[in-house]
Parts: sequence; C-alpha cells; structure tokens
Amino acid sequence: MSYEYQFTPGSPNTDRLVHYQDKPDINYLSWEFRRSLYSGNNMSRIDDNDAVRFCKWSGQTDDGKKWSNTGQDGKQVFPFEGASDIRVRLIDSTINELVATLTTSFERADLKVSGVDIQDAASAEAATDLMTWIRENKMKAELQRESELLAQYCQQYGWAVVHVCWDQKISKRIQTVTMQQIQQMVQQAAQQDPQSPLIQLPAMIMSEEHEDQVIAIFEQYLPNVYKGDLRKMIKDLRTTGTGEYEEEYVQKNLPSIAALKPFDEVAFPPETINLQDARVIFRRQYMTEVQMRAMVVSDEWDEEFVNQAALTQGRQSWFNDINLVSTALNTAGALRTDHLIEVVYAYVRQIDEKGVPAIYFTVFCPLVGDQTFGKHELLDYAHGNYPFVDYRRERLRRRIMESRGIPELSSTDQDEIKAQADSMRDRTAFTTLPPIKVKKRIGMINKIGPAVQLPVTQSDDYEFMTPPASVIGEAVEVMDRAYARHANYFGLNHEAVSPVKSQLIQQQNLNNWFGTWSIVFSQVFQLCLQYLPDEEIKRVTGSQLPKNISDIAGQFDFILRFDVRDLNPDYVLEKLKAISQFVVPLDTGGVIDRNKLIMAITEAISPTAATDLITDQTSASQKMYKDVQSDIALMMLGTEAMYTQNDPAAKTKLQYAQEIVSKNPKAQQAVKSDPLFQKLMENYAKNLQMSIMQQQNKQIGSYGVKPIES
Repeated sequence: MSYEYQFTPGSPNTDRLVHYQDKPDINYLSWEFRRSLYSGNNMSRIDDNDAVRFCKWSGQTDDGKKWSNTGQDGKQVFPFEGASDIRVRLIDSTINELVATLTTSFERADLKVSGVDIQDAASAEAATDLMTWIRENKMKAELQRESELLAQYCQQYGWAVVHVCWDQKISKRIQTVTMQQIQQMVQQAAQQDPQSPLIQLPAMIMSEEHEDQVIAIFEQYLPNVYKGDLRKMIKDLRTTGTGEYEEEYVQKNLPSIAALKPFDEVAFPPETINLQDARVIFRRQYMTEVQMRAMVVSDEWDEEFVNQAALTQGRQSWFNDINLVSTALNTAGALRTDHLIEVVYAYVRQIDEKGVPAIYFTVFCPLVGDQTFGKHELLDYAHGNYPFVDYRRERLRRRIMESRGIPELSSTDQDEIKAQADSMRDRTAFTTLPPIKVKKRIGMINKIGPAVQLPVTQSDDYEFMTPPASVIGEAVEVMDRAYARHANYFGLNHEAVSPVKSQLIQQQNLNNWFGTWSIVFSQVFQLCLQYLPDEEIKRVTGSQLPKNISDIAGQFDFILRFDVRDLNPDYVLEKLKAISQFVVPLDTGGVIDRNKLIMAITEAISPTAATDLITDQTSASQKMYKDVQSDIALMMLGTEAMYTQNDPAAKTKLQYAQEIVSKNPKAQQAVKSDPLFQKLMENYAKNLQMSIMQQQNKQIGSYGVKPIES
C-alpha cells in the first residue's frame, strides 16, 4: 500500500495540513509519515549506531574468532582461520557511564518551582508540594524507567523526544452489597427524612413482586451498572443476603511520560528545525487488541476502525523495515510484533475556520486503508504546545537531527582499540604455538600437542617457524592513547583527564539534561492543574492553585539543580565540614538554616538513613511543641521531666514552655498554688537555661566575647 503525491512548488495544495478539516486525509498523513521516516539516511544512521555500540558485524561468531564458514561472502578470513575477532565495548561502556551520571543526578536533583513575578511566591510553595508528590509518589517508577531510556536514546542516537500526556484508564471491579449495609443506609435515610422511600427498600428486596421497583431505585445510585446485573444482585440479596455488581472506576488519572526512540517511536518532517514549530509530529506505538478495544470506551475511538485494525495484528507497515531494527544480542534479531497492532498518532498544528491556530491529533493505522481513522479532534491541553519535548546531546546547528550520537564520534577509537587487541591476541596464539615447517616428503602434518610423539626420519623433519618480531608494549601504548583521547573528549573519569575539564564537561551535560526535564515538568504540572480534581490538589498542597487557562499556560518556572561534584561523597563531606567549621560560627545574623544543614549532612553520610531520620521542619517543630506540652502535663501530675545535657534546641523549648503555661489557666494556677509543680518547673527551666549557656560559651570561646544580642 503506497500513496504517491506530486506537488508543484507554490501550488495552493502544496501543504494539505495547513487547514483543519472535520475528516482528516489519512492517505496524506500516511505519505507524510513515510516521508518523515525515510527522508535522507535516517533509518540507516540509526542502524549504524546500533551496530557500532552493540559490536555487530558480518561473520560474527560466539567464540570471538574468525572462521570462513560463517562469512556471508564465503571468502577466506584474514589473517588466518581462528584469528581474533573480539568485541570491544568502549562505546557501550561510555554510554552506560554517562547514562549513570545523568540518571543518578536526576534522582538527587532538587526541583524548585518559582513564580514568574513576586505575586506568585505564595502559590509557588504549593506548586512545589504538588510536583514533589507527583515526582516522588505517583510517577516515581515511571520517571526512573523513562529517564534512563531517554538518556540511553540520546547518547546513542544524538537526540530523543519525551512525550507528555494525560492518561486516564477505565477498569472494572467487583463490589459486594449486603442486606446489613442496606439496613444501615435505610436507617441513615430515615433519620434525615422520615418519609424517604428508601425506608421500604429492605422489604421490597425480599418481595419478587417489587423487583422492578427495586431495580429503578438502584439505577439512581448505580447508573453505570447494567440492568441485568442489578436484577441478579437483587435476587442474590433476597436469597443469600449478599449480592455483587461490576463497577466501572477510574484506574488511572495522572500525567504520563514516555521516552521515544528516533525514527522508530517518533518522527517528523525533514524540514523541521524547532519541534514546537513542526508541521506534524508522529508517534508510533504497538498495542494489543484488548488495549485498542478499551480505547473505544475510555477515549471514544471509532469501533469500526478498531475492528479493521485488529485484523492487522502481527503485521507491520511497509515502511517499517525489521532488518533495520538492531538488538543488543550477539545473534541476529528481528522485531516481534505477534498479536500487536501498529498505531500512529499524528499531531498537527492547523488553522481553524476562524483563522486561529490550534493542535489537532489523529489516530490511524498505516495498514488500514479507506481513509479510516480511530479519532480526530482538538488537543485541548491548556499549555497550547505540542506534547513533545526534545533532548539533544549537543547543539551544533538549530535542527534537531544535527546532533551526533557517541557511536558516530568514537567508532574509530573503538576500531583502533579492537585492532590492537586482536593483534595482541593473535600474537599470543603465534607465540604459544607457532606455525610448523614440515619436510615435503612427510606429507600431512601430524597432530601437535604437549607430550605427543612424532615419528621422524631426520632430526629436522619438524621445526617451529620463528614468530615475527614485535613488541607487545607498543600495542598497549596505542590502546592507552586511544582510551585517553576518548576519555578526554567526553570528560570521563580518567587519569589523563584534568578534573576541572571533566567537571566542566559533565556539568554542561547535566545542565542540558535538566533543561529538558524542566520543560517536561512544566508540561506535567500544567496538565495536573488542568485535569486533577480541585479537592485532590488541595489535599496534597493544603491550598488551591490557579485553574484558568491563562494562568496554567505560564505562571511558574521549573528549575532542577545539581552540582556534578556532589556525586563524590568525599567532596560533599569536606564541603559540609567547611560550612560547619568556618561559616556557621560566623552566622550571628541567623542566615544559615541549621535544620537544612543537618538534613544535608545526614543525606551526605547516608541517603537511605536520612529518609527515616529526617522529618520536615514543620513536623519537627510540632513534635518539639508536643514534647514540651507532655513534659509540663507530667510535671503537673508530679512526675519530673527527663533532663537533657547541652540541648541545642533549649532556647526554642524554653519559649514553647512559657507560651504553653501562658495559654493554660490550670498551669498558671498550679504555678501559684502547687509547691511541687513550682519546683519541677524551676528545675526544668534551669536545665534549659544551662544548655543555652553552654551554647553561648561556645561562641565566647570562638570570639573571646559574649555577643550582646545573646
């Protein structure tokens, strides 16, 4: 199936995607999809990068040696049968090292949400709480998976794309109803309205004559349950006292992200420079028949389209060449799509009948003709952008695709190291068992091996050939230079690379990485504001965030921060030690937040322990306040408080104690009339004052004077 379009430059029909139409031109979209995939050398470039990274070439064997019978052309191998043909994983190792740096920094980075102007400051804190909840709770596993895929794709192919969308899934579950629950419901209804028709419901359930009336009542409370299921439930209630029904519920209602592989899962026309200015962006994915049929209910896909697309499962469109899909396996692999259906989403920015631009999306299957499509409608995301964010490894030009993957940059380094490694291995083979010169009269050579007896007529019938002279150190030196050159280019951790240069290059990579995720999180946040229920947002943040379209579009900035040097625990500890020893003693104005400093030190020593040990500042203050309340309550009962030596929180506790007593009339009365309570409170205050004095003495020891404000 192919669609050929001939266009004349300047013709009014040059671009058929400019204006929105109620019915999309699926033939034209399919043609654009093919053009996006196969313009230039896109697919061969992807395949070449796969081959270089995964060390795949013709005639490869499992034992890492060359054999003539495995070559596709049948030619004699060079330099000899069984010669070395090892796989050098230089590029694979480099990509994995850089990916580890990116993903680890992503997990540890601080996400800060800031308002565009000063009036947004109050909402920015609530926005940060919402994004922390999304990032650490609702999407944690998804972010870990997709961030690693995105890093892998970009380092290997030079660029990749993140798709950001809102995902809502509908499912079913079994709900159980008992007569006891119905009785309780009837009692509550009677208390609110003695004339409620529900009062007669239990008796009506037990009577077959009133079954239709009971069904009508339940239909008001369970509108999505089929009438037949309700009838069965009522019969079960009448006979066993327990009934069941299937309830539809929202299984997922959250943002979703997906890292997309270039020219496999995402494609766009070759003239595209900036992704947000693209004429059309295609996303391809494979779905099971169950997933597709579920979309009829959850996303209103056309059922006839789904029926036709289901007939294509296991097949692939003609512009998807399985020979270009490489795998990480040593053996040849092919993309398996058994029982999977190829589905393409086309996102197009078009002009409507009023001349207003907007983004529309169309769902189609390349193997289904006759202009059939699954869905075609406006993409109503409030941010007004394509739901795609590009990530480039480098920016050499403005076009997205002009970014090179590591295999393109380092294939010669890997080949050079492989050549030297093969030569060293072959030389070892020659040295261990050199070729043997045999007298012509002997004929075929006998089997050579340790302690094997070879019958000879003359003493020189067999003679080892002298191996070619070579110095193995030269090969090692060449390999070392190649490794050093490679590490220096990418700023890897290597003795030949300056630490300063390594930090600069790695920090630049992180800044580029975080820049992409800042845009991703911005779209995620805006979708949350648009689609999450108000009550859920308020439950998470404690306040309400803006919901109108203009506010959603750009009220907040999202900043990810991480210092690449913080990946070195020794550096982090030295940095925190310097802050504690030199900066904190000088902080007479209280600029340093000591609680945050304690958190940072604990996380540096043990990130896992910090999760259990550290509570947020608000919770810590509340706990301290409750502890002081408990101490005072016990002292009113005659129990002496537990005293603390050199308590750093003594000043705050003393303030809390004074505040609690001042607000409690009984405590004030006890101070005046209860001698024991007076003595206990006096000792309690003295203990806290001693700790305050000890803290002041530390300052006196450092400065030689007592600060006046103390």
